[in-house]
Amino acid sequence: MNINFFEMVAVKAGFVAFALAMGLVACGDDGSTNGPSNGHNDLSASFVESEGDLPNCTESGDGSVSFVDGTKEGFVCKDRKWLHYDMLADIEENLPGCAGSREGLTAYLYEENRELKCVEGAWGAVGEEAGSSSSVFPSSSSSVIPGTAPESGSSVASSSSAKSSSSVASSSSAKSSSSVADKANCAYLNPNIDYGTMTDTRDGQVYKTVTIGTQTWMAENLNYDPGDVSSMGSYAWSGCYDNKSVNCTKYGRLYTWEVAMSDASCAYGNSCNPSGIVQGVCPSGWHLPSYDEWNTLFTYVGGTGIAGQKLKANTSLWTTYSGVTNDDSFGFAVLPAGYRGDNGYFYDEGYGARFWSSTEDDSDDASRWSFRYNYDGVNSYWSNKGSAFSVRCLRD
Repeated sequence: MNINFFEMVAVKAGFVAFALAMGLVACGDDGSTNGPSNGHNDLSASFVESEGDLPNCTESGDGSVSFVDGTKEGFVCKDRKWLHYDMLADIEENLPGCAGSREGLTAYLYEENRELKCVEGAWGAVGEEAGSSSSVFPSSSSSVIPGTAPESGSSVASSSSAKSSSSVASSSSAKSSSSVADKANCAYLNPNIDYGTMTDTRDGQVYKTVTIGTQTWMAENLNYDPGDVSSMGSYAWSGCYDNKSVNCTKYGRLYTWEVAMSDASCAYGNSCNPSGIVQGVCPSGWHLPSYDEWNTLFTYVGGTGIAGQKLKANTSLWTTYSGVTNDDSFGFAVLPAGYRGDNGYFYDEGYGARFWSSTEDDSDDASRWSFRYNYDGVNSYWSNKGSAFSVRCLRD
């Protein structure tokens, strides 16, 4: 998925109202629409700088459209959740062509209430309408909080072949090799960095480590299999992207927040109020970094506005984007591992990476940091605990 969308100019409410009333078209650099082009007064639209600026998605706002200012990306308010799409348009004819780097991107046609996905050079309908059970492809948008429950496990489990055939709450059976020599992600480390190593005594896996400033981090994503986690909560899960073991070998595992915390009391719907160092799913002597510890890293490498460039691996696994470079000058080697949404679908391989912190917001959400293919910086958000993200461990 496919979610620079993060350092744009803030919304100008007066312009939005004028554009809607006059039917003006905001255009991107390739001539396709960047906002409402039909002048319909019944379309509730706005422009935001990033997803963190979205207002609450309420029942009365259902169907509202919010564009990321200066881009074709945006969000749609559906069932009290903001859904993200890489492109918004009124009708399909106003979408750019589906080719090259657009493969896998998602689009929403707000005049027709339809989701599309770019697959093998053509825009294909996700369903007859957004959320339709007759989908051609699984639903491709990602839910954005605040404050809405993920779909029930029973309704999700039968709707997509992309999900595990076992319970949504179970840990994926896909496993990867424990030998550091067999790890594909080692190939993407910076050869100019003097890495250390550590061995996870629980399973014998060996990880490269890197010291940046006063912190020593794993230079690879954690790949520890916690086993059956169904007892931790109805949305507890850990596994490989797309349930394919090769992706654990390449990217490490994905974990829902309670599994990353190794604490059932932190499950979706519960507040566990963590404090101090939280070992979580990390090996002994290491811990799940807090929001502030992540921020310490980003400050050291030059700030959140440039941290993505400095910490993303220099590899073709990242989708290219004009003007964005990944030099990995500190050897942190972030890979575009993607994530698993709270709805059980997988998104964003090749386009983004999301990492949990040990910092909680409330009973539903916890803090995560995001790296994007089209942005040199990093961003933090509160995300649904039922989503599954990557884990990087920090030495105590």
